[in-house]
Amino acid sequence: MDDVLRLLVNPSGQNGRTSGGTKVAIIAATAVLYAIGKGLTAYIPTPWGVGSLLVFIFFPAYFAVVSDTLSVAIGAVMGTFVGDALFLTPLGTTNPALSLIAGVPANFFAFLLFGWFVKKYRTWSGFVAGTVAFVTLGNLIAAVSVVLFGSLVFAPAAGLASFNAVNLVLGFTVFWSMTSIPAIIIAVPILIRATRPLFGRSQILMSDPQWSVQTSARQIAISLGFAGIFLLLGVVFLVGFYSGAPLWTNLNFYFPVTALLVLVFAPLVSVIAGKGRQATQAAA
Repeated sequence: MDDVLRLLVNPSGQNGRTSGGTKVAIIAATAVLYAIGKGLTAYIPTPWGVGSLLVFIFFPAYFAVVSDTLSVAIGAVMGTFVGDALFLTPLGTTNPALSLIAGVPANFFAFLLFGWFVKKYRTWSGFVAGTVAFVTLGNLIAAVSVVLFGSLVFAPAAGLASFNAVNLVLGFTVFWSMTSIPAIIIAVPILIRATRPLFGRSQILMSDPQWSVQTSARQIAISLGFAGIFLLLGVVFLVGFYSGAPLWTNLNFYFPVTALLVLVFAPLVSVIAGKGRQATQAAA
């Protein structure tokens, strides 16, 4: 509890406070890139005609690692709402009211907790653990909101009543996790490696994750363990609940591909990110 209170008071996780102008810049950068990403995937079919693929969720995830945590969470909220209103609403896959009750709280809590977690533990295995745990939590929050309250504000969601509610919650959670977790695990280390020369020169890139690139057996085990949790979530859904008339047949294609990506790349994130603290100190 103390850690969470400190996060809200000083969300950057540093001794000094983040200036107001810097917070605005972080919020704007996160919101704009996230909204644009939503637009780029808006036309790709999704289960039950609700929401979108969350591939470009790696933008707020990247900023949550390198920038002020609370500002990123607010930026993710704004980005998901603007993206939903501008791109998804005209296609009939959501509307502003559904975005407010599902996407907004899901993104806020997911990135607030994710950013706090990675800054607290500062390891690449912690990055994998935080990605799987808190992105899945955010997707679960969104799924529960859509299934329980979506029909109140979104007419197409009323058709979901013909499906079992537990199946739907698991289905939405698995699908959104399949499209977001692999994207974060692969893209964020690449972005960190690409932008590392900018650290120290940009107010937005505040927290250089100079975490060790050495992959110990313990780090590999933790990364593979959380990758296994991701795999297990999908297996439980597909085997335990996905029987009879299929909820969405493309899940059979998406899940094996994304599960393989997570299992392969989770232990390699430190290598993808490039030089860490030890290499930086040696160069200095």
